Amino acid sequence: MSAPMVDRVETRDQPHHAITIESQSSQLTHPLEETHQEEEDQEPGKEKATTPSLPKPSWKAKAWDLWVKNWFLFGLVVAIILARYFPNWGRTGGPIRPEYSVKYGFTSCIFLLSGLSLKTKDLLTSAMNYRAHLMVQITSFVIIPLFVKAVTALVGLSTFNSTLLAGMAVTSATPTTISSNVVMTANADGNESLALFNAAFGNLMGVFISPVIVLILLQGTAMSPSADNHGLDYATILRDLGSTILVPIVVGQIYLYFFPGSIAWLKKRVHFPSLNSACLLILVWTVFCDAFHNDTFAAVSGGEIVAIGALQAFVFWVMTFLLGFVARVRPPKIRVLKIMELNQEQEETLEDGHGHPNKNNNSNTSGLSLPRTRTQKFVEPMSKTDTVAVLFCGATKSVAMGIPMIKILYASNAGSAGLLATPLLIYHVEQLFSGAFMVSWLKKWVGRGEETLESFGGTREPPMSSSSSVTAQEKLASA
Repeated sequence: MSAPMVDRVETRDQPHHAITIESQSSQLTHPLEETHQEEEDQEPGKEKATTPSLPKPSWKAKAWDLWVKNWFLFGLVVAIILARYFPNWGRTGGPIRPEYSVKYGFTSCIFLLSGLSLKTKDLLTSAMNYRAHLMVQITSFVIIPLFVKAVTALVGLSTFNSTLLAGMAVTSATPTTISSNVVMTANADGNESLALFNAAFGNLMGVFISPVIVLILLQGTAMSPSADNHGLDYATILRDLGSTILVPIVVGQIYLYFFPGSIAWLKKRVHFPSLNSACLLILVWTVFCDAFHNDTFAAVSGGEIVAIGALQAFVFWVMTFLLGFVARVRPPKIRVLKIMELNQEQEETLEDGHGHPNKNNNSNTSGLSLPRTRTQKFVEPMSKTDTVAVLFCGATKSVAMGIPMIKILYASNAGSAGLLATPLLIYHVEQLFSGAFMVSWLKKWVGRGEETLESFGGTREPPMSSSSSVTAQEKLASA
């Protein structure tokens, strides 16, 4: 006969450590009853209930799933193969006249779709996070170009192909990508709206900043956009970039503001990211048609392509680790200040039914408060969700912005455009695979929550009441 059941009792002061007598009493069974239960489980005529196993997916389902997840990468391969064997169709001056149809048609379509997809309210909400914006944009437009300039200067001392090195410089000047950043940030439980704002803001700035960076990095070299005519028509470049990139984004935002219902209806029937990627593949195809038509790759070896890939992977991971270090690594005292701020925000958020702050929070930072200056707030570590957005936005580069810029800057040298675009395409593939690797790890990291005094230093302490706040103050002082 089992012991009498006792009602479940919880301590009011410690909700997270409730004493459940009911669960303990259910385990106090009589030995005879336990033996009888084992005999029933072992009856030969009785079958145990088992969870039905799901059928294994067929090879066709696996192949389709692989295609759906990686169709853009496969499309890049197909586009390059088609350009290799049918270069005349997509070359400048060819049957479809891509210098007009692709440049103003498909390029404008890419950024019109971006403008129709950007959530204006979310962008405005994240616009105030200036620390993250400064970190992402300075890394994208200043630190990476300078780092690549130093790397290419060292490699350029050898007999390495100068056009590929110029392509690395062009890649470093492009802004962060839009679609993959936002998707990977969301998959890793990061701040999606922050990633969206930085991607959109960076691409708008890139219309004006990226061509200038290219000119600075390649000044005095044979691959400078102004090398052919000893001058560059800035008005024409800004006009082309503005008409094909900036204007479509603005038009898309205006239309989305006044007619959000029609856009929502259209999104149910047309997958905007897929259409965007399809237009980008057409741009890539025309770029490589010009390259193969002019035998651009004849002077490039396979070893040089592999070396470019290795160099750019090195650049990506160095910048990613740098961003993570700047965003999170702080002295102990600054980290404790951040923990205290998070605790105070939690106390303000957790309220009981009478509208008073919840006093049952047993975090180690309970009852602590210190005056914090603006400088302390600025240098304190970023939240994990914001850090995820910064990691995905800071080191990535946009093919959608880079390819049109190459076609415009090197319109008079179309044969070199394909070779210049090769480092950008390699970098794009590398950042996709690297991002996919980072998502699962960052998702687990965010899931562990923000740092607390209990986990500070790797030790776990008992809950601290308000009377023991002096101990925490001493811990802060010693840190």
